[in-house]
Amino acid sequence: MKPGGKDGKLYKIVKETVVEGGIDTSLGKSGFYRILAVGSTSSLPQPSSEAIAKGARALGAGDVTHLWKGQELASGDRVALLELVLIGFVKDVSNSKQGTSYDVSTQENLDSGNRAWITGAFTDSNGTINGTFETDSDAQRELLNQFSNVMEDDGVNINVYPAKQTKQDYMMSRRETNIVGETAVWEHFPVIVESLQTDKPLDGEQNFNFNYKVDGDNHPGMIYYKVIEEPTA
Repeated sequence: MKPGGKDGKLYKIVKETVVEGGIDTSLGKSGFYRILAVGSTSSLPQPSSEAIAKGARALGAGDVTHLWKGQELASGDRVALLELVLIGFVKDVSNSKQGTSYDVSTQENLDSGNRAWITGAFTDSNGTINGTFETDSDAQRELLNQFSNVMEDDGVNINVYPAKQTKQDYMMSRRETNIVGETAVWEHFPVIVESLQTDKPLDGEQNFNFNYKVDGDNHPGMIYYKVIEEPTA
C-alpha cells in the first residue's frame, strides 16, 4: 500500500549558500545541502559498518544530501544550502537506464553454450517528464528559453534572451513528508533538456513534457531520509 504524503513535484535549485566548518559551527537550517569539501576530521554523518560491508562509502565532494538543523561542521567541512523553487507538479516520469557489458567469452565458454560477460563502468539514463506549470511563471520562461528567444517587457526595459541550451539542476520529490518516523524520498536530478512540448490552454495551468538525459557529472541520485523532527520556521 502506498503511504500518504505529498509527492510528484519538480524544483529548481536557484541559489547555494556556503557554510564553512569550524569551532562550534553547526547548521542553522534543515534542508538539502551540496557537499563542497570534507575535512580530515569531519563531523558529517558517516556510514555504518554494516553499510560499508555492503559497499557504501562516506559523503564526498559533490554529493547532495539532506542534513538537519544543528548538524556540526568540523574544520575543513564545507557545505552549501540549496534554495529550491517549485517549477510544477509532475504527473509522470519515465526513466530508462542502459548499462554496458562486454563479451569476454573464451572457447571453453562457447563450447559449453554460455557466453561470459563483464559489466562496464557507465550507465546511460534518459526519459520523459510530464507535468504542469503556471503559464506566466519564471520556470516556464526558462524552459522555453532552451529552444526559443524570450523577450520580456517590464514597462520600462525590453530584454531579449537568445535561445541557449544549458544544464538544469533540479530536485524532484518522489515522496514528501514531515511526519516523524516516516521516510521522505527525493531525487537529485541534474539533466540536459533535449526537447520540450507544451500544450493548451494558453492561460492558467499548462501541461508540459520534456525529454532529458541525466548529467552524470553533477552527482545525480536518490535520497532517502528518515524524518527525525518536525520542521520549524
